[in-house]
Amino acid sequence: MGTVSWGPTYLGAVPEKGARCTGVLFAVTQQELEGFTRRESGYRLTRIPAGDISVLDGSKGPPAGSVWYFANVTKRYPNEEFPIVQSYVDVCLDGCLENEDSYPEAREAQFAKEFIRTTTDWRTPWFNDRIHPWRPFVHVPRANAIDTLIRDGLGRDLFGKITLPRRPNRSAWTHGMTIGRSEGLERGSSLWPP
Repeated sequence: MGTVSWGPTYLGAVPEKGARCTGVLFAVTQQELEGFTRRESGYRLTRIPAGDISVLDGSKGPPAGSVWYFANVTKRYPNEEFPIVQSYVDVCLDGCLENEDSYPEAREAQFAKEFIRTTTDWRTPWFNDRIHPWRPFVHVPRANAIDTLIRDGLGRDLFGKITLPRRPNRSAWTHGMTIGRSEGLERGSSLWPP
């Protein structure tokens, strides 16, 4: 993507015959669509036929007008340079849970679980970059519900491999202890890596 900054792996959509995708529709003006198109360079603006859309907000069908998404041109997977980060997963799953709270049909369809099920290639590296990873509810009120969705939807094995971020040439941190060089810190230290 040409960035020199750290960056996570973001959700992407690749057209695939017979595949399903769980997402949220929102209205934009022509000017906003043009802004998204500039921002999402490297993706292909792709129209979704109205007959392919099922809505869970109580309406009888998709909204009037065209529905578009930005399709990945190539598949990309999480790696050490572009890992999955928990703060981004939190935003996505919190949005799913918010939809379940707002729309009874979305709750009945288990929208958040369906999002996890229809999203593929969940894998490591996956870093828990929450502001307070041991007390996530301080900034992510639904952290427990999100973690339960991840653990139950993706399995305890993958859930157990989510680690705290590390900096290059620094120890990896996980479950309150350092792994690798101690740099003067004792096991169980509550200090964040320098």
